[in-house]
Amino acid sequence: MTAPTVQELLHDCAREVRSIMWDITALDGPALAAAWPAFAAQAGTALAAVPCLDPATRLLASRTQGPRSRPHRWGPVVGAHPDPHLVAAGRALGAVADLLVRHGAPPKSVEAARDADLVARRIAECLLIGSHAAAVGLQEHATRLRPARAGIAFEQPGVRLAVPGASLAQSRRLASELDTLQAHAAHYLARGSAGAPARLAGHFVDPGLLPQALAGWEVTALRVLHASPPAVGDLAGLAHAEQALLVHTVVILNAAAEAGVIDHDGFTAQIRPRLEDAHLAWGAVGASWPAQMSTQTPPVLLAVEASAHLHQALAQITRDGNGWATPTLIAQRVHPGDVAGLLRGAAMSSLGRAERFAELPSELARAGQLHAPARVLAAMELACHQRGAEPLGAVRTTDVANRRIVQIRPDQTTGATATARRLGRQLMSLTQALETLPLGRPTVAGVDSGPGGRAAVRRVRPGLPEPVVIQLARQGGVRR
Repeated sequence: MTAPTVQELLHDCAREVRSIMWDITALDGPALAAAWPAFAAQAGTALAAVPCLDPATRLLASRTQGPRSRPHRWGPVVGAHPDPHLVAAGRALGAVADLLVRHGAPPKSVEAARDADLVARRIAECLLIGSHAAAVGLQEHATRLRPARAGIAFEQPGVRLAVPGASLAQSRRLASELDTLQAHAAHYLARGSAGAPARLAGHFVDPGLLPQALAGWEVTALRVLHASPPAVGDLAGLAHAEQALLVHTVVILNAAAEAGVIDHDGFTAQIRPRLEDAHLAWGAVGASWPAQMSTQTPPVLLAVEASAHLHQALAQITRDGNGWATPTLIAQRVHPGDVAGLLRGAAMSSLGRAERFAELPSELARAGQLHAPARVLAAMELACHQRGAEPLGAVRTTDVANRRIVQIRPDQTTGATATARRLGRQLMSLTQALETLPLGRPTVAGVDSGPGGRAAVRRVRPGLPEPVVIQLARQGGVRR
């Protein structure tokens, strides 16, 4: 007879824990509580036996030991017959742990690491479902033990069960602890499943992803800006995407400066402050299009997808886990000169988009296509008055009091127009600074001393095909 494989055993375990919830009658909380400690221990042993454990898997395996110290990690022993489904699922996990201990080995390929990660996730799924079923059963048991109170309708299904180790307080406490374990298992399953292969194969950066994502996003941005009329949500989303683009540009240009591709002192003194000012200005432009404003056009999913692709392409270069990648790590992933030239062109082309943002408020208002609650216009008028800016058109008090949605007049768009024009001036200054930025890939091995005694290390990098520089005209045409 052929012995069952790990996949078959995990399938049997999943079927058993799911079958607990198939019964239409009330769950047997004491029976589930009696079987739970052994099931949790077998699940933890199976998780610990998975080769090449990551910290998240080790943490989840330690959670299965219970919240207390010895001898009763999961509370007092429940004097009930253990649930047969949970017992059978525990036996299957025990067999899985035995197979992994005897035949498991650290993965030496991406496919093997993916299989190991899949086994850990399947065990975590069984642990999640089992903890959920046991917690629900104990909550139902505590409800049946709750005494009747005068003046409250009292209907209890089943019989009040006085089980040792599963009193009212003990059932509630164990149910709460199982809910906590269930939340940990759910958080573990919500993480990306490609973690183990990525750790083995290294961080791969597709050299063609960023040019494609950037070109697609710029084309989508032009379509949104020149729509008749564009959706207000899309306009705010484009402004915030421009913000994110400038943040990643600062990180990548800083890496290029550290690698000696661009002048470090010139970047620090001339370009970085202008990038930060433009970043704040784009945020102000995005805030000038609040969510309460509206046009007759609904938001389009295409703009959201293009922004998401752009964020993904930039993050694979500049992010390292939850933080920013170091300049050395960025230089290992991509050629800083190539990406810096690409982002320089994108930052320079944002000037045209800023000019369109300056035209849109009055253009939409003159066409009668822009609406907003009167209270929003009143708040914007008050903000302009406090900043000492040019005041907006007066908002009627009755419109504010009656919470009316009114049509925005052209004289009430001066604030948004002034904000976009201020952004345009800052982008013009940034463009002039970027035009003086020389880009070149370091090709000479050695150390060159720069001004102030600063040394820039230059090294030879493996050659990649030269990137295609894509420039977008205002009408949406593409020039190469």
